[in-house]
Amino acid sequence: MAMATHGRRWLSAGLAAALAVLPAVPEVRAAAPAKASDELNAKISALAQEAQTRFETADYAGAIELWTQAYAALPNEPAYDKRRNVLAYQIAQACVEAYELDPQLVYLRKAERLFDNYLQTISAKDKNTTAKVQGTLGELREKIRVAEEREAADKQVAAETAEGEDDGAALLAAQKASEAREAEARANAEREARRARRLTIAGGALTGAGAIALGVMAYGLARGARVDRDGEAAKADGVTDPAVYRDLLDQGTAANTLAIATAVVGGVLVVTGIGLIGAGAAGQHRARRDLGLAPTWLRGGAGLVLQGRF
Repeated sequence: MAMATHGRRWLSAGLAAALAVLPAVPEVRAAAPAKASDELNAKISALAQEAQTRFETADYAGAIELWTQAYAALPNEPAYDKRRNVLAYQIAQACVEAYELDPQLVYLRKAERLFDNYLQTISAKDKNTTAKVQGTLGELREKIRVAEEREAADKQVAAETAEGEDDGAALLAAQKASEAREAEARANAEREARRARRLTIAGGALTGAGAIALGVMAYGLARGARVDRDGEAAKADGVTDPAVYRDLLDQGTAANTLAIATAVVGGVLVVTGIGLIGAGAAGQHRARRDLGLAPTWLRGGAGLVLQGRF
């Protein structure tokens, strides 16, 4: 490959030398002064020589630019076709070399187009040159095929990498969302548990107070019953003092009032307390259930995990 490249560089140098000595026009036309023709020849030769220097020092982009300037400076007339063809060949060769340093597919495609156009200008009798250019085109098209396959593979890898990054970002977002939902569920469950404990404590206190009130009611009923018995005993003993019966009546009335009042208060407290205890128990059950089934992120998706506290 190194020998082939070296050979191409000597060929390019030979073409540049040929370009410098090729006559600009076979014969001097009356309408084009000799001075103008000499100036054009000097300009083309200077550009070609500078381009050749750039080519030999591996500044292929610079060589392409200078040879392109020389090509553009030549009039688009049949008399200049040979020189234009030489320049096109040199530009194509510089594109091939430029690709070796900077593998941009555009270099190879441009070289293919220029070599193909150059092939059309070769005389049908020049079988040797035709075969060489066709061989160069074959090698170039194989390079283009390999480069296109590599470029397609690189794009596929890049797309798969980007897709993988998108999937990773989506999984991370799902994990964060699941963790946020889990934290919120735990906070709600803990608030529910604290509320349920407060209800249970309050229900227990009210139930206890109601039990005490009902105990006082029982005392009042017992006191009233004893007063009734004392009254019956006084009658049996023949007591006729009204003051005794008034005193017994007052005691009975007070006992009955106490029994009735504490019965109402105690009943309300007990019923309310039992209701609060039931609500607290239900709340604690819900809190344990919510803490036990907490949403969580799993590899491959979100789900529920059974948890518990002991």
